[in-house]
Amino acid sequence: MKEKVLLGMSGGVDSSVAAALLKDAGYEVFGLHFSLTGKQEDLSDVTAVAEKLNIPLTVKDFSSVFKREVFDPFISSYKSGKTPNICVECNKHIKFGETFLVADELGCNFVATGHYCTIIDLYGHFYLKKGEDKNKDQSYFLNGVTEEKLKRVIFPLAKLKKEEVREIAEKRGLVTAHKKGSSDVCLAGERNFKDFLRDYIPPNPGKILSETGEVVGKHDGLFSYTLGQRKGLNLGGRKGEEGGRWFVVGKNPDKNTLLVSHGSENSLFTDTVFVEDFCFINGFPSEKTFRCTAKTRYRETDTPATVFVDGNNVKVVFDEQKRAVTPGQYCVLYRLGGDSDGTVIGGGRII
Repeated sequence: MKEKVLLGMSGGVDSSVAAALLKDAGYEVFGLHFSLTGKQEDLSDVTAVAEKLNIPLTVKDFSSVFKREVFDPFISSYKSGKTPNICVECNKHIKFGETFLVADELGCNFVATGHYCTIIDLYGHFYLKKGEDKNKDQSYFLNGVTEEKLKRVIFPLAKLKKEEVREIAEKRGLVTAHKKGSSDVCLAGERNFKDFLRDYIPPNPGKILSETGEVVGKHDGLFSYTLGQRKGLNLGGRKGEEGGRWFVVGKNPDKNTLLVSHGSENSLFTDTVFVEDFCFINGFPSEKTFRCTAKTRYRETDTPATVFVDGNNVKVVFDEQKRAVTPGQYCVLYRLGGDSDGTVIGGGRII
């Protein structure tokens, strides 16, 4: 009897090729397309792929749980002056949360997605690792998916690069072969992200202050800015400023003020990061202090660091200073050395 697998199908090229590869591997594949908005969507592509590959497709509305567990906290975090990462929470609660409930309903042994990640089995334990395509690797965004879930997960694209995925889709005659990928925050679609946020966060103008406390301008809402940002401050042309372009160095939500500086970026750098609600994918480590590599944003290069664990709170001390470490983003740790080298230890929100 074939093993059953539930595949999340977005209607994009990655999940389409994942479906084809799973069929080739002999699985009985069930497709799942879910809505995060509750609004009517164009299902023509995902339906065409499912029909071509002879995969039964289930459509579910996850909008209520998405709003409660992911979107409302996301907006609240922006309102409090942080810069949250919605993809991490969506993976935790939806793609590797609600999806498992559907898999159980359908009697599926496994859940599969089109993520560019790898799972390795070492001595009966399942570890999350980066995918073969380092430019597309998405392990950072799965830092909240525990081993209990990973042992039921299949990543068909683990050893493929994006161009190879498109080649497979073209050879198989899949309509999604040349379809454009989704944006970082897929709900925003083609819209400017800040314009999207303004639909949910009312304008709240305030003062822009220099590090000496001088009022140098006005902002239109703290949610529009992030640490290190230079564009969009509208502070150019101020007389007497010889130190270079202005950039954001901090926010004060209580006073609704934006702190900026110019010239030296020293105030943007730190070697110590404090993290809360840390998820240890394979359970709490036996050692409370250990070495690893870490990153504080998706496109950042992994950097060696020393980690100090206090329950679900973690202090990360990097070997070199990091620029613009941003509260609300995720700090993700990777193992260093041994058979599990490069596997994801877990991640948590930067305070």
